[in-house]
Amino acid sequence: MKLGVFTVLYQNLAFETMLDKMVEMGVEAVELGTGNYPGSSHCNPDELLENPKKIRLFQRAIEQRGLTISGLSCHGNPLHPDKKIAADSHEVWRKTVLLAERLEVPVVNGFSGCPGDPPKCKISKLGYMLLATRIRGGSELAME
Repeated sequence: MKLGVFTVLYQNLAFETMLDKMVEMGVEAVELGTGNYPGSSHCNPDELLENPKKIRLFQRAIEQRGLTISGLSCHGNPLHPDKKIAADSHEVWRKTVLLAERLEVPVVNGFSGCPGDPPKCKISKLGYMLLATRIRGGSELAME
């Protein structure tokens, strides 16, 4: 078992400064926000997916400090009854899954969504999301 921190707590710090702080604290693993509610200050899927060199530098910064990525987190509301909110959240989730595959990170964390309107919940969409995540690179999906 490793001690880890959800780095959103330190979103005001630059990426490498945050990593150095984790090492100073004795942390061994980091969970990185990739958008939606956690933000993407330390791990922006748009920037990383567009540039393989940035992915290598990103991974090197983590590995050189002896850290591992425990998971990528994209907590949003992909089942929200407002179609724009749902679509935006789903797109961040989709990019996060692609990034997890490229980074070989086995866990993607997210919210199931739908804030308090059970008749409009689309359980089949949630099932689709779970299936799609299993297929993509063998990553796990942790829904909260």
